[in-house]
Amino acid sequence: MHAEPVIAESAYKHGIDSEDMVHAFNNAIKAYSVDEGFAMLIGPGRDASLIEVGYVTSSDGAHVIVHAMKARGKYLR
Repeated sequence: MHAEPVIAESAYKHGIDSEDMVHAFNNAIKAYSVDEGFAMLIGPGRDASLIEVGYVTSSDGAHVIVHAMKARGKYLR
């Protein structure tokens, strides 16, 4: 079983609840490599609305969610 991701303070900027972030992270339907070391996942929140969750992997291997918001069109194509 994978450890739950860590949520950075910056991930709360757009008002997404931590439980929705983790749900989207664990149930991603799309993944994008955005930049070296930064990835974006698209997954459902608990209400099934699609959320984009950006994360980095720390030096100890932990996934750290640094961004979360309602999924934008550019990630839904």
